[in-house]
Amino acid sequence: MIRALATASAIAIAAAPASAQGFYVDGGYTFFGIDVEDSGSSIDVDLGAITGHAGYNINDLFAVEAEVGFGIADEEFSGGGVSTDISLSYLIGAFGKVQYPVQDNINLFARAGVVNAELELEASGGGATFSDSASDTGFGIGVGADAYFGERSGLRVDYTRYDIEDLEADAFSIGYKYRF
Repeated sequence: MIRALATASAIAIAAAPASAQGFYVDGGYTFFGIDVEDSGSSIDVDLGAITGHAGYNINDLFAVEAEVGFGIADEEFSGGGVSTDISLSYLIGAFGKVQYPVQDNINLFARAGVVNAELELEASGGGATFSDSASDTGFGIGVGADAYFGERSGLRVDYTRYDIEDLEADAFSIGYKYRF
């Protein structure tokens, strides 16, 4: 009896810190409010993307994660007989994350990392079409929260500010999160 109790206690103690460790994934929708500066002028563009994260909780306070996003909502505008379409081709990044468990089912976090993104532009008018794409690397910094409604499933919301070359973007994300 004492041996069984000692074994059960040892397992419980060993499992307690390990519950904070482990892999997680999430996927959802991200709204990007982008400010593109070119030759002294600025263009505001609103885009949408399907985004996801795969990460590893090192412990209760620190994690690392990868981010990937693909554009699904473009911005179209017309003027002077020219129709223009701007879209996000992709966004990838690697982040370090500091997190704080407020309750058993709620974590607040801040993250910072390096990102690479590609925007595509297509303009047409007067029977001619022009297209171009630009890919640049920069930084991202953000804050957010995870709220779990079960042992493994939850909701992630975050705000991230991206600064990539002549492009600044405010991104608001919401998604489903699963921890292993």
